[in-house]
Amino acid sequence: MKKISISFALARFVFLSSFALALIYTALVINYVFDSAQRQQEQLIKRETTVINNGYRLFLKHRLTLLTDQANYPIMVQALMQPSVNSGKLQDFMADLTILGYDYQQNLLDFEGNIIYSKQNIKSPNYQNEPWLAELLNNNVTNHVAIIKLNGQYFWCLAVAIIYNNNVEGVITALIPLEDINEQDKSQEKNDALMIKITRYGKELGSFGKQKNGKKHIINWPEVGVLFSFTFDDSANNNELNDAIIKLSTFILLALIATSLLAYIFGYRYFVKPLLLLSQATSELHKGSEFELLQENIIIKELSELFIKFNVMTNKVHQRERALKLSYNKLSKVNDELILSESQLIQSEKMASIGVLAAGVAHEINNPLGFVKSNLDVLEEYLTDIQRYYQETSKHLTTQASQEWQDALIKQYDIEFIFQDMPSLLTSSIGGIEKITEIVQSLKTFARIEECTKSKTDVNEGLTATLNMVNSELKYNCKIHVHLDSLPIIYAYPSKLNQVFMNLLINAGQSITHNGDIFVRTFQKESDIVIEIKDNGSGIAADVLPHIFTPFFTSKPLGEGTGLGLSISHGIIQQHDGRIEVTSEKGKGSCFSVYIPTKLS
Repeated sequence: MKKISISFALARFVFLSSFALALIYTALVINYVFDSAQRQQEQLIKRETTVINNGYRLFLKHRLTLLTDQANYPIMVQALMQPSVNSGKLQDFMADLTILGYDYQQNLLDFEGNIIYSKQNIKSPNYQNEPWLAELLNNNVTNHVAIIKLNGQYFWCLAVAIIYNNNVEGVITALIPLEDINEQDKSQEKNDALMIKITRYGKELGSFGKQKNGKKHIINWPEVGVLFSFTFDDSANNNELNDAIIKLSTFILLALIATSLLAYIFGYRYFVKPLLLLSQATSELHKGSEFELLQENIIIKELSELFIKFNVMTNKVHQRERALKLSYNKLSKVNDELILSESQLIQSEKMASIGVLAAGVAHEINNPLGFVKSNLDVLEEYLTDIQRYYQETSKHLTTQASQEWQDALIKQYDIEFIFQDMPSLLTSSIGGIEKITEIVQSLKTFARIEECTKSKTDVNEGLTATLNMVNSELKYNCKIHVHLDSLPIIYAYPSKLNQVFMNLLINAGQSITHNGDIFVRTFQKESDIVIEIKDNGSGIAADVLPHIFTPFFTSKPLGEGTGLGLSISHGIIQQHDGRIEVTSEKGKGSCFSVYIPTKLS
């Protein structure tokens, strides 16, 4: 990690603190400015849209008023009452008819909605399909404003009922292009800052001004069924705000740089220089060389006290260094004794385990010796009977009577059965002797004297010998299932590995209170030899599992366990660069997996 000086750290701290404070202050100012600008802009937008909306309504109102005046002309009623007689007069009258000087398309409808006269010789809309026409003809309303699409273009449709003697005789209409409503707002300044869209049922009917991005304000004309969407360009306001932010940020940055520079100079003078002196003194103290005491008249109170304490500490360090050397010599002797005690403790644990097995081994030896001795005693009796048989027959073989007498003796001493039984007796005797040999050989393999260096080791051979040794402890309440794969020969400490196998097997047997199973198998997994010992005993609790390899930790009752078996086993496997993995579940058993590398150093 890159090291920095205190002056730089102080300057950076001041810069970051001031920068954070400036950010907070700037954020508050900007937020306040933005809120104020937005409130003012919203007020301006609301006022502007209200003015424009009123202008639009006034535009339609004026033209609707003039159209109402036209509807009250007598010629309109006369044309509706007698269309054939007054058609010429109506044509002349409407030819000169305008609304505020604009020559709009106007239509005269009879009381059924049929067009009697159209001012301009162009296609006219089918008014009979318009729902508002019935309201006018039924005298429910006297006028109506609607939007009609004709030849792909939208028009404001102004309609006024022509009433005579309280009866509606017809309707006069005027079609005004949709964009004419914006005639009072066609100044270039407003076109650049405002865009107006007219929509009906989500469909755009027309727009005024260029495309803009900014604040929107919507006004609904429910009587016509249209929405006016006013979009005001706020880029000018945003540019002014951005310029203000840039200026404010520049001023803050310059102030931060100046403040940080002053902090750096201050930090170097009052902190770095004294600490450099302290660092040099500490370096000299580390080297053990003589040095002068530090000056204690420093402006900074805390540093002055630190220098005083450093001088006191230096004197104590020299004194304690001499005492430490004496303690180190004593500690080295104690450490050597501790290593020797650890070795003796491991051997004692091993001898204690062998002592547990001694009685069982003796019992295993006595059993084959007993039935060998018994078989040999029977064989001796058989041989005695054979001798008597031969002695008796040898006296009577000269005559026929002697031969008969011989046959009688054969039956009397059951000579034929003796000759048949002797081979099986001899076979069982030989088997007993072989059993004794196997047990003795396993005992010798297990209890071999450990060498100082690693030697070629057959893991399966050592595991088999260990199984024979602990069989007397396990056979009464455990059934052992063994499956050993072919394994490579490795360099190891065979006696120590046998001790690990014995500890794990005995622990597995002790976890089974009644009849249970122990599964022992070996196999090679990648570059490791794996020895797996699994039981279906009582298992290990989850809170106990992390501590099972801790020296002197045991879950057995007081006096029944030393707590060193698994600890010693763990240390032995670490000597072989291996590891022990444990999986266990309370009440379902445990599985210990020993991994030993095939390429041991």
